[in-house]
Amino acid sequence: MRPILTAVVLSCVVSAISCSPRPADPPGAAGVTPIAAPPGTARPPFAFAAEDDRFLDEIQRGAFNFFWREFNPTGMAPDRTSAPMTVSTAGVGFQLSAFVIGSERGWVTKAAAQARTLRILRALDANAGNRFNGLFFHFIDAKTAGLRDDMPEDVVSTIDSALLFAGLLTAGQYFGGECQEIASRLFAQANWRSFVPGPDMTPTPKPWEKGFISLSWRPDSVKNPHGPGKLSQYYWLDNGDEHRLVTFLAVAAPNPEFAVDPAIYYRLRRPVGDFTSKNGQATGPMVFLPWSGAHFANIFAHCWINYGALGVDNPASFGVENRVAVDWWENSRRQTQLHRRKAMDATGTVPTLSAHAWGLTSSDAPTGYAVPGVYPTAIAIPGARPEFDLPAYTPKDDLGDGTIAPYGAVSSVLFDPKAALDAARYYRSIVRPDGSPLAWQDPSTGGVGFRDAFNLGSKWPGGWVAADDLAIDLGPMLVAIENARSGFVWQVFQKHSMVQSGYARLRWEERAERPEKK
Repeated sequence: MRPILTAVVLSCVVSAISCSPRPADPPGAAGVTPIAAPPGTARPPFAFAAEDDRFLDEIQRGAFNFFWREFNPTGMAPDRTSAPMTVSTAGVGFQLSAFVIGSERGWVTKAAAQARTLRILRALDANAGNRFNGLFFHFIDAKTAGLRDDMPEDVVSTIDSALLFAGLLTAGQYFGGECQEIASRLFAQANWRSFVPGPDMTPTPKPWEKGFISLSWRPDSVKNPHGPGKLSQYYWLDNGDEHRLVTFLAVAAPNPEFAVDPAIYYRLRRPVGDFTSKNGQATGPMVFLPWSGAHFANIFAHCWINYGALGVDNPASFGVENRVAVDWWENSRRQTQLHRRKAMDATGTVPTLSAHAWGLTSSDAPTGYAVPGVYPTAIAIPGARPEFDLPAYTPKDDLGDGTIAPYGAVSSVLFDPKAALDAARYYRSIVRPDGSPLAWQDPSTGGVGFRDAFNLGSKWPGGWVAADDLAIDLGPMLVAIENARSGFVWQVFQKHSMVQSGYARLRWEERAERPEKK
C-alpha cells in the first residue's frame, strides 16, 4: 500500500486555506449558542487499533469490488445491479473517488485506475446529450453515456451533478494529465446560476425561495435534451448535506457568470432541535433537515469537504441573520447520536432496531425503495421569521418497517468510530438459519462486503436482505471510511484550485490546532 498523506500536511499545502491561528469561534447567532464540539473531542482522521483497521479495510475493499467489477462499455458502474445498463451520475462520482482510494491503497495499480477513470471521463465528455447548461442528467445509459426513453427519471439533477463533480475533481486532481483537463473543463462548464429561477419563472418563486438553486430541470422531451424545459419548483433552501454540497460547488464555479453568491450558502435555513432519550441521554442542540430525517443527509458532503477541520462557521459575517453558527462535523456527530438513541428507544417495538442496528436512511426495503428517518424536537430561535428563517413544517419520525441499510451506521465512523464499528461487527455477525451470513458478502472472494439493506422482522423468517447492491449506498461508506482512516479524499479534493476558490469565497479556514487523536 502506498503511504497515505496526513491531514496536517494539507493545511499547509493548500494556498487558499490559511495556516495562521484561527480567530475565536463566533458568538451565538439569533440568541442560540453555537453548535460546537466539547473541548478535546477527537476528530478524524482517527488512529484505529490494528484489528479495527483491518476490518475497515475489508469493508472498503468490498465496496471497491462493486465499483471495479461492475464494468460496462463506458466503464461506469450501474446505479444498481439489477439494471446493469442504467447509470446514476451520482454513483459515478463515488466510483471515481473509489478509484483514487483503490489506487492509493494498492488494490489496483495507479495505471489501471487511471485508465478506467479516463475511459469514464472521455465517455461523459463525448456525449453532450447527457447534460444541460453543463449539469448532468440523473440517469444515463451505460453504453452511450447518453439518454434512453426508459430511464427511471428524465431530469437534470443538481445534486446528482454535484456528487459527480465532487468525484470528477477528486479523480482529476489525483491522476492529473488528461483526467485533470477533462474533469476541470466539465466542472467549469456547469452554469449553476441558470438553475436559479429568474423573475420570468412561472409560477414565481415565493419570496423566501428567491436566489436558491432548483433541484432539477426537466426537458419537454428527452429526444431534445437541449430544447425547452422547466425548472423544478423545489429548491435547496434548507441545511442538509445535499444542500451544502450543491451550494458549495455553485459558489466554487470558476466562471463568475455561472457562480452563485457565497451568501446563499449561509442563507440556507438552519432549524435547530434537540433530543433526550428514554434513559436521559441528551444529544445537545443540532441543525436538522425538516424534509428528510434519513441519515445520508448528515454524511454526503463530508465525503469531500473536511468540515471537521473548519470548526464553527459565521453566517453573520456575510450579513445573514437568524442563522445559528455551526460546526458541521459536530452537528453530524450529534445527528449520529440522535439516530442511535432513537433506535435504542425503539428496541422491541420496531423490528431490527437496537443499540447496534441504527442509522435509518434511504435504501431498498421489502416493500420497495424507502426513506425512513428521525428528527429532534424543534427549539425556538428568537427573532426568526417564519419561512424566511425557519420552515413552517413540523416533521415526524418515520421508523419504517425496521429495515436497516448498513451504510448509515458504518459511514458514521467519521463521527462516532466506536458506535459505527460496533454496528458493523453486529451486522457481519447476523446469520441465516443455515449459518450463512445474511448481510455480508466476503470481499476476499469478490463480494461487496455489506449488502444494501436487511430486516429481521418476523414477517421474513430467517431475515430479509436486499437483492440489489447500489452505487450511492456503497460509495459513501467507502469514502467516509477512507477519510476516517486517513483523510486522503479530503486532501486530494481540497488541492484542486477550483475547490480552493470555493473555500476562499466562503472565507473558510482550517483550524490551526487539531485535537489529539484518540
